[in-house]
Amino acid sequence: MAIALYARKSIERENSISCETQIEYCKSAIKPDERSEKTIEFIDNGYSGGNVDRDGFQKMMRQIERGKIGKVIVYRLDRISRSLSDFVGILETLKKHNVQFVSSQESFDTSSPYGEMIVKILMVFAEFERKSIIERVKHAYAYRSEMGLYMGGRRPYGFNLKD
Repeated sequence: MAIALYARKSIERENSISCETQIEYCKSAIKPDERSEKTIEFIDNGYSGGNVDRDGFQKMMRQIERGKIGKVIVYRLDRISRSLSDFVGILETLKKHNVQFVSSQESFDTSSPYGEMIVKILMVFAEFERKSIIERVKHAYAYRSEMGLYMGGRRPYGFNLKD
């Protein structure tokens, strides 16, 4: 069976890690006795972790359900999902198909009840972080709008933008 290497990045930012770099970290988490196994890269560049409607992710899950993948490696847990309910479903699917789940940057073992609990706790924080980011962006837009700053998009017909 193959090893899936999964990377996701929401948007381009200077301080965030690229999908290519995430894949390199994933490769470093492959054990020496697994180096001869086939690896398949699944990449979702420009997709939110708030849902599972991502091309690369869906392709990976189909391969898992077909029994083609025995292990999934991600850079960090929040790269696969930032939704606790989605993650619990993903974890159940992985368990059903006997697929190991590994994060190259976080140590946990989902095969034990304790490890599964730790992963779910980490997901609560990932979901909280996502919701906090959304709130901060909303507040920033509202504040900028109240100040009369241009918020992007098309300008209404007949109106000029302030400099």
